[in-house]
Amino acid sequence: MTEKKMKLVRRVMGSSQIFCSTVNDMLEKALADVGDPTLALSQLELMALISRSDSGFKVSDVAEFMGVTNAAASRAIDRLVQRGLVDRTVAPHDRRAVELSLTPEGQALLNRVMKASDRKLMQALGNYSMERLMEASELLEAFAIRLLEVEGATDRACLRCGVHFREGCAMRQMVGRSCIFYERMTNGGPQALAASG
Repeated sequence: MTEKKMKLVRRVMGSSQIFCSTVNDMLEKALADVGDPTLALSQLELMALISRSDSGFKVSDVAEFMGVTNAAASRAIDRLVQRGLVDRTVAPHDRRAVELSLTPEGQALLNRVMKASDRKLMQALGNYSMERLMEASELLEAFAIRLLEVEGATDRACLRCGVHFREGCAMRQMVGRSCIFYERMTNGGPQALAASG
């Protein structure tokens, strides 16, 4: 590979990082504007994860999603419970397990932040054509797939999308990665979540 092409590849990586950090900044501002400015973006993402299932996510699910220990995940959940945003209940199928769900206040806050961030995203990106947006999405996915192929890690469970689950995720379709949360929600529902305990 020529030095000129390597510089361009690095530019693509830098542009990707700039885009991601700019989106995170926008989400943090939306969170501060409509919610509690002391709530961190990671806590909002955790709330969005918990909201994805009717039967709730367990502490071990949260730990896997966040890439932390069960103890660290439990502390993160404790903070949301103390703020009245998340409920933690004993699982009916296993008294040693707990299930997580958003409180009405937590769901209302998440809804407000998502609506505010959607407005900002449409304001920023809504002028681009559907075709241009699709091209950008497909190009970013193609880059991600190629990186995973080079990494040789296409058979691991995938949580790279964070809370942005999609029906047509390229990671599941093209690379064969399994999204454990998506599969539990679509294939097994509450029974699959209970079995994952």
